[in-house]
Order: sequence, then structure tokens, then C-alpha cells
Amino acid sequence: MINRRTFLLQSALVSASAVALPWGSAKAADSLSPGEHSASLSARRDTSDPGSRGYSPARIANEYSLLLPGEAESLGQFPSVSGIQADSVVAVLPGKRNASRRLQVGEELDGWRLLASFPFLNGTATAVLEKHVSHRGIIVYVTEQGPIMTIQKAIGDLANIRPRPVTTLEGIHFKRPASFPAQPDGPGNYILNSDQDPCYENVAALGAELIGWTLVANEEAGPQKSLWLEADGRSRQLRENSEGQWAPDLTGRFFDPVRLLPSEYLYDYVPGYSKRTLLGGYLPVANIGTWNPRFKVGYEVMVLLPPGSEAKPIARVRALLPKEKRDLIPAGDSNANQALSSSEWQDRYSNGSAEEFYSALAGIGNRWRHFFEDRMRVEIPDSWLLDAARAGITLCRCSYQGLEPTYQIGEGAYTKIPVRSHALFPVAHYEFVWAHQLWNLTAEADPYFEHYLEHYILPDGNFLYNTQDQVEAPLNAGVFLENSARAYDYTRDLDALERRLPALGRMIAFILERYRYGLRAFPEADPRHGLIWGSPEADLGDPQNDYPESHPWYYQNAAWIWRGLSEHQRVLARASQDAGAKGNSVLAQELQRESDATRQLAAEMRANIERSLRMAMAARNPQMKQAGITPFHAFDTQRRPEELSSYENHRFMMDWWTADWGDAELDLGHFRHRTIAGEQLLGMNTDGHYPRTSNFMEHGTLAGRIRQPDYRPFLLALYGNVCFAMDSGSRYAPEDALLPGNYPGEGSPYAWSAVINSTLQPTLGLRWLLCFEEHDRPGTVPTVHLQKAAPKHWFATGQHIRVEDCPTRFGLLSWTTESAATGWQVALTLPANYAADILIHIHPPGGQALRNTSLGKLQPTAVRLPATLLASKREIVVRVT
Repeated sequence: MINRRTFLLQSALVSASAVALPWGSAKAADSLSPGEHSASLSARRDTSDPGSRGYSPARIANEYSLLLPGEAESLGQFPSVSGIQADSVVAVLPGKRNASRRLQVGEELDGWRLLASFPFLNGTATAVLEKHVSHRGIIVYVTEQGPIMTIQKAIGDLANIRPRPVTTLEGIHFKRPASFPAQPDGPGNYILNSDQDPCYENVAALGAELIGWTLVANEEAGPQKSLWLEADGRSRQLRENSEGQWAPDLTGRFFDPVRLLPSEYLYDYVPGYSKRTLLGGYLPVANIGTWNPRFKVGYEVMVLLPPGSEAKPIARVRALLPKEKRDLIPAGDSNANQALSSSEWQDRYSNGSAEEFYSALAGIGNRWRHFFEDRMRVEIPDSWLLDAARAGITLCRCSYQGLEPTYQIGEGAYTKIPVRSHALFPVAHYEFVWAHQLWNLTAEADPYFEHYLEHYILPDGNFLYNTQDQVEAPLNAGVFLENSARAYDYTRDLDALERRLPALGRMIAFILERYRYGLRAFPEADPRHGLIWGSPEADLGDPQNDYPESHPWYYQNAAWIWRGLSEHQRVLARASQDAGAKGNSVLAQELQRESDATRQLAAEMRANIERSLRMAMAARNPQMKQAGITPFHAFDTQRRPEELSSYENHRFMMDWWTADWGDAELDLGHFRHRTIAGEQLLGMNTDGHYPRTSNFMEHGTLAGRIRQPDYRPFLLALYGNVCFAMDSGSRYAPEDALLPGNYPGEGSPYAWSAVINSTLQPTLGLRWLLCFEEHDRPGTVPTVHLQKAAPKHWFATGQHIRVEDCPTRFGLLSWTTESAATGWQVALTLPANYAADILIHIHPPGGQALRNTSLGKLQPTAVRLPATLLASKREIVVRVT
């Protein structure tokens, strides 16, 4: 049961994020059929020149978050209730106190339908009501004192469910070719050369959506107790009985909504007429709507898994009855013979009652809302993108088995019992921890981090994963070191750092053996001197062939080890000061000694890597030099720029970008290489015989792009990923998405498996969009960027951006940006003595330069607040025109 005092009332439906579209007429866009919509877009586009900015790209409405005029107010005007009984309540509409009516469960009042009535829900009488508008809906829990919780829905009028309407513009329409010749990023350039910033509305308009599965899970049951629902709401999993094995078409599905529908045939799933979402936007509760355009009926499925390791899913199916109920065709166990009410809807529940379903839902909604908003509250104009970021963490946490790691989201090809191989993939676990940290959830991630270090780092410092099927890149040790540093920066938890140090020390020792081999084996004139040997990627690593000459000496391995050691030594020095302040002089001295030694090591390593890079860059053939591309390893100096292997494209350069070596030209060299080789679409890396993105490492693209002066390519990669490499509603994200229009079951079972890394791309991306911390650079002041990649339409009049308790290594930072016709006001709340410059980015919708600021140093699209200005202030208001 839930504690009423912990309920929080959600009010996002009436916020600025509920506007129909950032600009333009939402109603006009939504009223067009797919064919009419494409024709309208073509007519607009044909009048513009795509070769320069000044044209508007094709657009569709985001029907996951779309509210038409007046609908936000309609969903926000909850009835008041009294006289709550087991099957009815007295309901009164706002402003109509004299027009009360007793509603029975299933009855409606002005579109508000009574779903359940609890005379006693954790001590409080509560009614559960639901309402739908064109594309969205809401569930509200109401007591006699008022509403106590709301859960938003992306399922509205079922008749509006349809395949994604996309443009058919010649040369722009995003289609999957039969082969993959080198080609420019036509769809991406079409967006970047326009007068609009990339967003769902213009990126999604380019091609077919990925139709994925929808997860039903909790944090205790583990992947094999979860469910994946297909596009029509049926579970992928079969019943665990012999009958389900020999008759899967009749009894095999663990859950099948057909069993709860009022008729057969009328509700058959028509491909594409499915809207797959997570209830509340990010809860591990499936909410799927379907529509049959021939028979004009549809149904909605909700499935949840209550808490507990042995919990069983509970489902609700809401079916629209045909206008002529004589059309119902009773057959088998479709329940068409049951008594039908006068309502146009039929509600049925599976494996539990309505009361059990909504009681469990209340607890789930309450748990996850507190989980996110008690730590870091975020409000942005694009609530759909925010939901994707939160859903990433939710789906990952519901895929771990206790503290045991996983690579697979839910159950699938990578789920292995006992846990082995990919379940221990270091790349997945470091991103899981990293994403939590960026969303101020370090305390929630630390137990997982410590468990991995204690159980899966071997006595010699290698990863346990590496001793089994494959050998993963040694660079992961550097990422783990930075995760440890970030954890200390964000929490200042000295005890937790001390618990990590023994395992981290073994990892460093393991790496240093490989580093020192390079120093002994090769003179300074050899570019391998000072690099680190090892596999660059697990699929290329063989434990029976793990020797210094088994692979080229890759720069990303060396760069990440340097990065990890640099961050580790910095935090050791910081922890030394903290230990001294607490009176522990012995620990303070020990930490300082280790910091000094590590700093000296990192400086030596940096010099050796820089020397090697200079030699490799100088030895490039004329074609590489002319193209300005960057080598991957010490002897990568003789290639045609059009040559780019799959792993170079989707892994090696990704690891280079995330390491943030600090040389912008080397970063750009890899981006140039991908462009020349035709290995990107919509800003994402692609590979294979036809466009495919191994998006489990796309955070590398985002990490490289967020450092660039132009933020638009970052947005293109972010929205391209979320619109095409994952299901836009259920957030199902395969390891290797086929572009566009992928679906589970297409291609290799491993390629279409949803995995941790792919699912977390919007989680990392949105945080960097909102708050990006530069690494320390010699001779420069540390800088924290706010809103660095926020699109222009987020700064339109009436919009706002609000972030509370965003962690940085300088302390928690909160700010609100309000946009008005006269300019922008940014209000910041800082910890004492904030020791970094803050660069506030503002991108005016018209593209003009900023003219004036009340505080700080004005730049064309930003205001710099120097650390010297911030040192004595806790509250700052900046007005910009």
C-alpha cells in the first residue's frame, strides 16, 4: 500500500511543455491524413531552396506529447468527489457545485470515467478517474480533499492511432536501400541546412518509425520474470506449460489481449496501427493502443508487474465496442457472450481486479516519480525527450537482477543464466553508473558500482568478463576510474571512495604492466612507445590470443587510460583535503602521496601519447593528410579516406570521443572520416551492407558533438537516435538498429536485442544538452555550460527551462530560464564558492545575436559568468536581450 503523505500532485499537463507544437498550427497538421500531410509538406518545400538556410523542413506533430488547444485545461479540471463507496462515488465538475452525480464504476461525467473506487486505500477513501483527448490521456487519484496523484498517458482517442506520417519528398524521404554505397548524409543535411533546429517534428518526418516491443517489469523480478509485449499487446513470452508448447497459437502466450476482447476479427492488428508507450512516459508499465481502420474499433492494453521477485503481471484491456453490437462475433474464449453495458467501452482485467491493478499502479507511479524528482527536477519544452531520458534509467534498473549486472533490457538473446559473458559487459555497466551520476542518482548507483568492483574485478586487476568468451578493451579501466572520480565529486563520500580504492588499485596495476611493456619494448622513435596493448573491442578479442602483438596499438586505449588516471589523481588530492579537514591526517597523507604519483604518471603518459600521435599524423599518406582524417592506431597511416571498417566507425572513434583527449582537430578528423566514407545518416554512425547503426556506443558521437561550437549536429544525432534507433514510445532500443523502420525479429537476434547502452543514449544526451562540464584544461578556467545544445524554439516567448539540483563537480546547480517577448531571464542558485565559470547559452528563435546582459560577459549566443563573480554569491539573476 502507498503512504498518502508521500503522494505528489503532478501538474506538468498545464505547463508550457503542453503546447501543441513549438510553432505553427498543430490542429492543421493533425487533421491531415498521411497522404494529405505529405502532399502539403511537398508543396511547402518545393517553394524553397535546400542549398541554404531559409526554408522550413517537412514536419509532423509529435503525437506522443501533442495537446490541441484547450485540451491541457480539459485534462487539468478534475472532478471533486465525495461519498466514496466500493463501487461508486459522488462526482462534481469544477464550477458546478449544484450538479453532483453519483457515478458507478465504468460510468462517465464530462469524459471523466470512474475506473475504481477505494473506501480504504492506505487509510484514505480514493477514487480513480480517467479521461482522454485527441492524442493523450490522464489517470487521476482523487480523495475528498482533492487530487493526490496523476499519471499521464500518451494514448488518447484510439481512432487517431496510425503509422507515422512521413514526407515523400524525392531525395529527402529516408528509405532503406538494398545495399550501402558511400553516400552523403542527405536527410541530415536537409535538416541542418534549414532554418529550424533538429527536433522530433522535423527529424521523425523523414522516415518510418522503429516498431519495438514494450517492457513490463519491476526492480526485483529480473529479466526472465518480465514481459515483452508486441505491437498488438501480446506477450512475446509463452506460458510455462506443456500445452503452451504444442499449441502456442491457442494457449501459448503468457498474456494475450484477444482473450479479453468482446469479439474476434474486428480487432485484428493492422501493421502500423499501434501506439506503444510507457505509462506516465517512463514507468515500467506497458500502455499500448491499437486501431482497426476497417472496422473502426480498437483497444488499449495496460500491463504492470507489481513489486516482488515472484510477482505476476496484472493487465487491463479497454475495448471500444462497435456501434452495432450485433457485429460481435462470439467464438472460443473471446467473451463476446458476456453481458455488455450501455457504454461504448468494455473494461476487463486479467490476473487481478481493478482495485488490485490501480493500487499497484499507484505504488509504481509514486515510487518512480519520487526516484527522479526528489533528486533532480527537470522541466523542458520537450516533455517527450525528458520521458526518454528517464525511461532509460527505469528500464535499465528493471533489467538488473538485484545488484547483478546485465547487458540486455528485459529477457532476450543476451540474457544468460548463469550470468556470464555479455551480462558482465564493462561498457554496459560503466554507462549504467555514468547515466545515474549525471542525473544526481550517484547514491542510487554506488551499490551497483561497488558490487561490480568487488565481484567482477579479478585479483590481477582484469575484468572477470575478459577471462571467459572474449577480451574487452583495457580502456574500460579508465572509464571506471572516471566514474569513481565523478562519484566522489558529486557526493564527497570519503567512505565510499575508500571502499573502491583496493579494486581500482588492482585495475591500475594491471594497466601499468601493459603500459610499461611498451616503454621497455620500443624506443622513443617507435610510435608504440608509451601506448597500451590490448584488444580494442570484445568481439575482436580472444583470450587465447591476448598478447602485445595481437592487435594494433590503438589510441583510444591510451587516451582513456590517461583520462581515467588524470581524473583519479585529481579526486585523490581533493579527498586528501577532505580527510585532513576531518582530522584523519594519516589517510590524508596516504591519499596525497598516491595523488602525486598518479599525477606524475598521467603527465608522463600524456607526453608519450602526444609524441606517438605526432609521428602517426606526420606519416599519413597524402590522401589522408588532404582529407584531414585521424589515425586509429600507431601505424594507421596508409589508407584511402573512403575506407572505414564497421568497428572503427561504431566503436573505436566512439571511445576516442568519450575520452575527450582535448585536441579538437583530432576529434574533427574522425568526423571527417565518417562523412567521407558515407558512414552516417541523420548524424548517427551506420555500418553494414545496408544502413544499420550500432547505437550502443552512440554516446561517443554525442560526446564529440557537444564539444563543437555548432550545437545543431549534436541535436541531429540525438533526435536521429531517439526517432529511428529506438521505438519513439516504448523506448525499445536494439543494439544494431536497421534504419529506418526496424522491428524485433529482423536480422540477427543479437542485433535486435534491446541493450543497456542503446537505451541510455537519450539519458546521457539530454543531460549534456542541459549541463555539460568541460574537463580541466591546462591554463584555462574550468567551465560549466548550461543549455549548450538547447534548440532555438525552446527559447520562444512563453517557454521555460528549469533544472533543480543538477550535480557538477563544483556542487549542485539549479537554474530557470524564462523566455518573454522582451528577452530572457535566467535565475541561478549556487553552492558557496562555485569554482568554475558558468556559460549560459541562449539561442534566439530568430537566430540573431544577443545584444545585452545585466551581468557577466556577453557573447553572440551566450553569457559567461566568471568564477570570480560567482564566488561570493548564492543567488544570481541574469537578464539578457
